[in-house]
Amino acid sequence: MRFTSRRVIDSNRQTTEYRIDALSNLPLEPLEYCRRWVEMSSDERGYRKACITALAEATALSSRTIGNWGQNFERRPQYVLHILRMADMLNQIRKIILPADYPQE
Repeated sequence: MRFTSRRVIDSNRQTTEYRIDALSNLPLEPLEYCRRWVEMSSDERGYRKACITALAEATALSSRTIGNWGQNFERRPQYVLHILRMADMLNQIRKIILPADYPQE
């Protein structure tokens, strides 16, 4: 016997698409990623460097490559926007689920 029904956990029962699936298709700009995950104010000294470091961790690209995207990262490749969305979603899950003392390595 084969079950093909799909259990919907979303509160909007008119569609079978999960909200997280819709969200994962939305691009996330580098500056927005930095606003969410760099724990400094954007006007603090060293913010750009911290932002580049966070973007390098999220994308697995070199800091030098990211630094060459321009002052506001306007020359970033299109594919990076989707990598950053996925990294953002993973960061949110970690923040909600993992305890503060969970080992990072």
